[in-house]
Amino acid sequence: MAVRNAERTADHYYIGNTPYDNPEFKNENTYESMHYPDAGFRLLALFRYWNMIQYYFPYRNLIDGNWNDVLLEFIPEFLAAPDEIHYKLTALKLITRVNDTHADIQGDSVLNKYFGDRNAAPDVSFIENEAVVTGYHHKALGEKSGLRRGDVLRKINGKAVAEIIRESLPVTPASNYPTQLRKIAAKLLRTNDSLIVVDYKRGSETGRLTLKSYDLKTMQVPRKNQRKDTCFRMIRTDITYLYPGSFKNRYLPKITPEILKSRGLIIDLRCYPSDDLVDTFSNTLLPSPRKFVKYSVAKLTEPGLFQFTNPIQIGADNAEYFKGQVVILINELTQSAAEYTAMAFRTAPKVKVIGSTTAGADGNTSAIYLPGNIMTYISGIGVFYPDGRETQRVGIIPDIQINPTIKGITEDRDELIEKAIEIINGK
Repeated sequence: MAVRNAERTADHYYIGNTPYDNPEFKNENTYESMHYPDAGFRLLALFRYWNMIQYYFPYRNLIDGNWNDVLLEFIPEFLAAPDEIHYKLTALKLITRVNDTHADIQGDSVLNKYFGDRNAAPDVSFIENEAVVTGYHHKALGEKSGLRRGDVLRKINGKAVAEIIRESLPVTPASNYPTQLRKIAAKLLRTNDSLIVVDYKRGSETGRLTLKSYDLKTMQVPRKNQRKDTCFRMIRTDITYLYPGSFKNRYLPKITPEILKSRGLIIDLRCYPSDDLVDTFSNTLLPSPRKFVKYSVAKLTEPGLFQFTNPIQIGADNAEYFKGQVVILINELTQSAAEYTAMAFRTAPKVKVIGSTTAGADGNTSAIYLPGNIMTYISGIGVFYPDGRETQRVGIIPDIQINPTIKGITEDRDELIEKAIEIINGK
């Protein structure tokens, strides 16, 4: 108790808080010239990361297993790493163990090469637990590949997709399994070879195709959560649609009057918001202020202790708020700021949240640097509902569970939007 209660200052050389109260790990040497650090520096990477999680990760209690055991488990693995790629894969395996979608190794050329510098044109997602072609990164090249929307990939270069998933899970950081599958799907057709052989199923038929691959500059893969789309449109004469992935607050003066005249509003949060709608748009949705979130933040004078903030509220007294039906769409692409936005807008009087498990990673991120110039992140503050319910790992729970189907993908239908229209129409 004497150690715990010892007087400490809040001003430290190695640790501080950002203006948003998430931890800032300061003055940590990245040892960027050490592409393959020696055993001592590899252990430093392990100990540095383990301690940062131990004392400053707000969701340590949600990690699978005992975090103390992880340290002992990884000491021999870091010591045994024979070269740069194995060292970085070991670090990635460690990072995966914190069960945080924000955690990943960012922009590392060696790991990018390991996972493949080239990509095929078809876009793949996991639908009904199958690897399904959902579109193309490049339409013309994708159509030439021979694969169609709705095709189910069974093997890639002779290896069953189920086996690829099993091998990939230990090095795929995410808060939950659906989001791990999201990340694995993005790498399924990456390669360093010019050709990829795929076995696929189309309806009751099976086949095999050899796909061309393209370098990542030619085959620019857009982020699925920032697709090109108008931020606002009329889906029906009296149903409006808002896509925050391309929304800007400067559009509100033109958009808001159209929304207020409509009978229903669909907010598609299967994206990452390109601007902050929470403070600017909440007045349109709410008749009065509503509390929607509270945080847990690290107390720097007592490492390992986190304190709850008071709940945050949005909105203002507004008799001219939107009185129609609001439907919010979510899935595994709904992450961080998008989850935060869903929490806020869910407080509207007449709202339904539909879709599936979100990424379960909310809160401002904190950067961590490890020897060998490894850069990763963690969710730096805890994000909770005002009543203390968690959002990390579990994500935003929909009111109605709706998942895309292979049939819907084949027919190029958006089944979540279809369901949203049904809800607005009272069906």
